[in-house]
Amino acid sequence: MNKKGLANMGLIVAVIAVVAVAGYFVLVKKSPEPVAPPSSSTVPSKPAGGSTSMSEPKTYAVAIQNFAFDQKSLVVKKGDTIVWTNKDSAPHTVTEDTGSQAGGPSSQTLNSNGTYRFVFNSAGTFKYHCEFHPSMKATVIVE
Repeated sequence: MNKKGLANMGLIVAVIAVVAVAGYFVLVKKSPEPVAPPSSSTVPSKPAGGSTSMSEPKTYAVAIQNFAFDQKSLVVKKGDTIVWTNKDSAPHTVTEDTGSQAGGPSSQTLNSNGTYRFVFNSAGTFKYHCEFHPSMKATVIVE
C-alpha cells in the first residue's frame, strides 16, 4: 500500500474513532438508567411529613427478600400497620420472639408473594424472626 493509501486509512480510522466516542456520549446522555416508579404496594419505611399527636394511622411495607427482612428496625406509632411481603421463592414467617413483648406479630407460612398484615395497638418493642430461618431477625418499636 502506498503512502497516500496509508494516510487515507489513518484518516478513516480516526474518523471512526471520533464518531464512536461521540456516539457513546450521545447515548449515555440520552439514556439515563431507568428508575422504576414506586408500586402501589411500596410504602416508605418512615412516612414523609411531620407527625402530630392526632395523626392518621400509617401503613408500612417490609419486604422479605434474599432471606432477610429489608427493615431491620422500624419505629411506628400505636395503631400503625405493617404489611410484610415475601419476595423470595422460599417460604417464610413473621413470628414474635419468645420473651419479646406479648401481642406481637405471628403469621402463618408466607409462600412466594404472600403477605401478612399486623396492626400494632400497644406501645413497646417487638422482636421477630422467621421460624424456618432463625437468622432472619428484625425489630419493631411502637411509640
